[in-house]
Amino acid sequence: MKTINYHIKGITKTIELLSKGNFLLFFIPGAIITLFFLWLRSFTSSINDAVELASDTSWLDWFYGYINSGVHKAFGILDTIFNQLYIFVVLTLLSPFNTFLGEKMDAKLTGQEFSGGFIRFINDFFRMIFVVFIALILEFFTLGIYWIISYFIGFPFIDEIMYFLIAAFFFGFSFYDFALERYEINVMGSLGFAFRNPLTMILTGGIFLLIYNIPLIGIPISPVLTLMISTVVYLYIRKRLPAHKAQTIDTNE
Repeated sequence: MKTINYHIKGITKTIELLSKGNFLLFFIPGAIITLFFLWLRSFTSSINDAVELASDTSWLDWFYGYINSGVHKAFGILDTIFNQLYIFVVLTLLSPFNTFLGEKMDAKLTGQEFSGGFIRFINDFFRMIFVVFIALILEFFTLGIYWIISYFIGFPFIDEIMYFLIAAFFFGFSFYDFALERYEINVMGSLGFAFRNPLTMILTGGIFLLIYNIPLIGIPISPVLTLMISTVVYLYIRKRLPAHKAQTIDTNE
């Protein structure tokens, strides 16, 4: 199928570009945030380990046990909050860097130049937050429908597969929105593109989830790699690859 071939081309081109030293700087923001997160996690973990009350008096030791348990649970909740905040920052707040990466990669592959300036990046940031919000709502809605169907049909062995496919679809949608916005397609147009190309969304989102789940390095590198792959795939879908004559889109218009 075409979309599988496009993804193979996307992976191949991404590896080729990175092996030649192209776009490596775009890994730096995610790496910095990851290092900060690891330091913060280590710091809170050391405090958690240091808080261990004990006493030779039995009733007081029993009381301290409850305090220790409460403190450890509180730090566990804090760790979960840090995890979610970290993922949100890497996937959402760094979206202007992904926008810039998509534009630079598009220009390198097709010769087409884009303009827009700082205001464009601010708009992209708020659009990405909105797109992620919409994607989450639709994902939970789809999961809800599936849970109802699964409850009556009773095929629990396919649940994990369906959860993966649903999540992959909406992650794929969020990554193609960078290219769609670049070509001045509004959010509803992005949704239309996603539902017209479900296999493309699932394959791209699936690649993201596989990379994302690599321990330690998965979260900071997965958005960059997936963005690069999706850029190539989108350009093939739009028949802009092989490259055509360069042209400029002024996004301020």
